[in-house]
Amino acid sequence: MDFYEMLCTLISSSDDQAKSFDDKLARILEKVMQLLPEDVRQSIRNVNIRDQYLQTIIYILCNIKEENGKIDTNAPISVKQYRSIKIAIELIVSIGIIPFLLPGVGIDMAKLCPKALKICQEEEKLNCMEKYKRLCLSTHSLLDLFDDLNLRPAILSQIGPLIAALLQLSHAPLAKPSSKVQQSSNVNKQEFHMTIEEYQRLQNCQKEFHAKFISLLNNCPHYICFRELMIILGMQNAPKWLRKETQNYLIKILVQSNGVLSLITAICEDDLDLGADWKKLETICKLIAASHGKNAEEYYKAVCPQILNLLCSGNINHSSMIANCCIKALYDYNPNACLKYIIEVICAPLLTKEPYVVKSEKEIEQCIDGLAKCFLTEDAKFKHLPCTVILYVATPLFCLYNTVRESACILKTNLRRLLLKILEEETTREKLYAAFLGHDTSAKFGDYVTAQFGPTGGLQITELNKNLKYEELADTVFELVSIAKDLSPSLFYYMLKFLSNINKSSYKVERQNMLETEDDKIEYIAMQLAAHKLLSQLASTSAIQDAQVKNLMPLLSFIKSLFNAYTKSYQDKTEEDECEILYISLMLIKFLLEKKATLKIDLLKDFATFLEKHRRNSNLPMQLRSLIDEVVAYIVTYDPNEKSRVKTEERKYYQDISINLTTSNKFDEAIKDLADPLLPVRAHGLVTLTKLIESKDSCAVARKRIVLRLFQENLKHEDSFVYLASINGLCALATAFPEEIIEILMPEYIDMPNRTDAEITVETRIKLGEILVKTTRALGEMSVVHKNTLVNGFLCATRDADPLVRASSLSCLGELCKVLNFRLGNILIEILYCIACIIKSDKTPECRRAAVLVATLLFRGLGRDTLNSLGSDLVDLYRGLKHLRDNDDDPVLRLHAQLALEEIDHIIRDFLSAPSKLEKRIFLLNPSSIP
Repeated sequence: MDFYEMLCTLISSSDDQAKSFDDKLARILEKVMQLLPEDVRQSIRNVNIRDQYLQTIIYILCNIKEENGKIDTNAPISVKQYRSIKIAIELIVSIGIIPFLLPGVGIDMAKLCPKALKICQEEEKLNCMEKYKRLCLSTHSLLDLFDDLNLRPAILSQIGPLIAALLQLSHAPLAKPSSKVQQSSNVNKQEFHMTIEEYQRLQNCQKEFHAKFISLLNNCPHYICFRELMIILGMQNAPKWLRKETQNYLIKILVQSNGVLSLITAICEDDLDLGADWKKLETICKLIAASHGKNAEEYYKAVCPQILNLLCSGNINHSSMIANCCIKALYDYNPNACLKYIIEVICAPLLTKEPYVVKSEKEIEQCIDGLAKCFLTEDAKFKHLPCTVILYVATPLFCLYNTVRESACILKTNLRRLLLKILEEETTREKLYAAFLGHDTSAKFGDYVTAQFGPTGGLQITELNKNLKYEELADTVFELVSIAKDLSPSLFYYMLKFLSNINKSSYKVERQNMLETEDDKIEYIAMQLAAHKLLSQLASTSAIQDAQVKNLMPLLSFIKSLFNAYTKSYQDKTEEDECEILYISLMLIKFLLEKKATLKIDLLKDFATFLEKHRRNSNLPMQLRSLIDEVVAYIVTYDPNEKSRVKTEERKYYQDISINLTTSNKFDEAIKDLADPLLPVRAHGLVTLTKLIESKDSCAVARKRIVLRLFQENLKHEDSFVYLASINGLCALATAFPEEIIEILMPEYIDMPNRTDAEITVETRIKLGEILVKTTRALGEMSVVHKNTLVNGFLCATRDADPLVRASSLSCLGELCKVLNFRLGNILIEILYCIACIIKSDKTPECRRAAVLVATLLFRGLGRDTLNSLGSDLVDLYRGLKHLRDNDDDPVLRLHAQLALEEIDHIIRDFLSAPSKLEKRIFLLNPSSIP
């Protein structure tokens, strides 16, 4: 019995003579009834036509399911069979489910399937229990068929009405039982009496359907469940009990594993369009952030780990952005829950507790990666949390960066960016400086930790750090503020305040009253020395100097406070080391005056008066007095209009408007680096010049002859770094000076193997050969002048010990012949002899291939002139090529040899079969010679 053919008969609609839908069903059943077993026909004989039809379809689908189970659950079905099954499922839903759903439960037939609306229009005379039984039968059958993998896709296409039916059968309120007989009229005006036994039976059915509904939700994809439940919940006339139960199911799915991702997928589908779906995503995030259910803590405990997994996931498109949106929405709705279940979980490896447990490399890496995705992503910056929420781990982050600052650790960039992001907040910036420099060791911003590199190159935190290295911390802070130049002035002003406070007499008296050990005193001195060094470094930077020009008052006030403090503290004699900070401050003032910076003259005059007053103090050291005299002299002779006048004169007479000032500065810095005694600095200068030439910098191009000479002089250097930087620079200059470059680079190309003092790689020599060919191509017809130099150089390289160099030189030789248009003269014989020797004797197939390639190029380029140019020398090469074609083990080489031989054959055939020219010579005689 072929159940698929019976199913096709049941769903066919070819009978147009039927007057009604029931009549049509009766005609179809007549065709199928004969094929059904006797017991099945007897069981459906006493029910109405629609129930007969429905039970017949269910019977056939159940048999199809059994057949699939006997054969193979993974065996595919045909497209025609699947279409028949899908239509049959739609008919079950249209006849047995949708007509019997309560108002507001699910989508009605008019919206779901307008074509099937006629089925519902032909009203059936059924009582309440008959409707209930048909709804139960249809729902049970679809749930049973859902277990088959071949039938499941067809049922998933009608999962919405099935979920609506299960919600109604599981949670629709029942009429209360009564001992009295009540008349409750249904649609068909028939009587129905709810007894206690019937009420209990229906309650048991509800429990059974509820269990099956839970099983369906677990086996069905969550995003499909989300979509259908939200559609049911969104119906305008949905009853209250349905809204309540649907919300509960949605929350249950949401708190399950991957519930958040399923919700996003259900609303935004697979491809998230950040432009079109942004409002959808924002709505989803607000929905997830709002607490659902009676216990908000339990809800956030289930949802927040899913958000964290989404944040760290690398397999989902835009996962970090989606997670950031959820985290921001959660922070706006419930900041405490966001900090507790998101931020604290991410930052857990940076928090310290006693007894301290070592934090592994993986934990630290995940922590830094999570913080970077939360606070450093460039997409949707307005969805980031404020950096104030991670201030309590700022010190551990700084300790980690202090460890990796001079290394190539992969975490260094994110750590630096996080610290700079934290320092952007102006209100907490000075407090952070105090914590980073060890001036404030309270745990407000976290504890100082000791970090070290693990076995795989990552970071691990081993213990708390109780012995701070103040100078190292100061160097790290200085590097941070140097990257973000707008931070340097704020650090400078903080250091002025800090040093002013520790120089106050009240602070010193307070320290004298404290009980200190020798170690405490040494630590205090180390902190002071680090502060002085940091202030000196800051004072020498251009950012600080420019900032002082704009606002000189804080620095002048600081110097005045220092003088007052030293005057009160040291009545007898002031030591020079006690005045170090005064030296630094006055030197900065002197430097600004030397630069002719535009300063306020009133402040300077008042400051000069102050200095002259304290100059009379005999307790000051002699060097400090001399410095005061110099500063006062500069102030007295200071003219704020002088600088502008000088600038006008320079612009009028000396400025070169064709050269950009910034690029000119780069060129000047590179020249200064070349004069440095340190080799790395000199090499850096050469690299800078090379980049300027490659970017066609106007200043470097204008001085290209000077640059050429600098590169040429550094070719003689023994250090490989300097030598290779010079080679690269000359290659960059090749387009500007092709003739000079060839004369310089070719000797280096030949002499490279003899440079035992420098580490010259094979790639460098190959690259240099390619540069020479490109330079020759740039010369064009003028390259004939350098023909001998180039050919001799490449022929020398064919004897190199490295096979790659030999093959590369042959390739360059072939390209050179093409550039020269094969006008080689007597050198052609040398090239031919070299090729023949390599073909016969070289053991490397790549070299033999290159030699055959050069021979082929020569044959093609010379054409019929091959016979005249090569003559008898061609015989030896021809025999070598023939030997390769017949005996070599390399199939590619044999093919190349065959192609070269075909070129020779073509040349000879063209020479022998050339048509004779019919021509007649006509001579013109000189008329004067005619008698």
